[in-house]
Amino acid sequence: MKGEGKKKIWSDYQKEIADDHFFYVRSCIRQSFFPGAEIAFLNIMNNDLGKDVYEEPAHTTCTGIAYHTDILPFETTMTVVARQFALMTESGYENLVPSCVTSFGIYTEVLETWHHFPQLEDKARELLWKATKREFKKPANLAHASDVIFKFREEIAGKARYRLVNQKTGQPLKVVEHIGCHYSKMFPHRGVG
Repeated sequence: MKGEGKKKIWSDYQKEIADDHFFYVRSCIRQSFFPGAEIAFLNIMNNDLGKDVYEEPAHTTCTGIAYHTDILPFETTMTVVARQFALMTESGYENLVPSCVTSFGIYTEVLETWHHFPQLEDKARELLWKATKREFKKPANLAHASDVIFKFREEIAGKARYRLVNQKTGQPLKVVEHIGCHYSKMFPHRGVG
C-alpha cells in the first residue's frame, strides 16, 4: 500500500516534455557555479541523442535576478521574456528549454500571470512591438534542462560507457540532482518530482 501511495504522489508531479526541436536559452550565471554544465547538456542532446537543440546567439538574460531583487519591475521582465519568446518564434521553435532555474521560474511565472491576467500579456505584446517590432507565440512546451535529461535518462544510461555502481556491492548508485529553489518553489505542479 505504501508503494502505491508514493506512485500516486509521484504521478501528480509529472508533465509533458517535448521529444525534440528545443529552443535552448543559457543562464547568465550558471556557468559561474557549474562550469561546463551547459556545454555538457548540449553535447548530450545534440551528439549523444541526436536531438535538434537550437541556441540563439541574440538571446539575453531573463532579468530574473534583477526582478527578484526589486531592481526591475515585473512589467520590464515580462517584456524581456516576450522578446525571448519572439526569438524562439522567429527561429521556428516552440519548445523552450532554459538552462537556469531562475529563468525557468521567471518563464513559468510570466506564463501563469498571462493565463490569469490576459491584459498583462497584451501590455507585454504592445511594449515588445513598440521596442522591437517583434511578435511571438507562447511556448508549446516549457521544460528545464534537467527535465529534459530526466525524460531521456534511460536512453542516456543505455549509451553510458561506464556504470556508476557501489564498489562493494556492485549495485547501481541511486542519485538525485539538486536543481535549485526557483525550479518549483512557486509553481510545484510545473516541475517534475
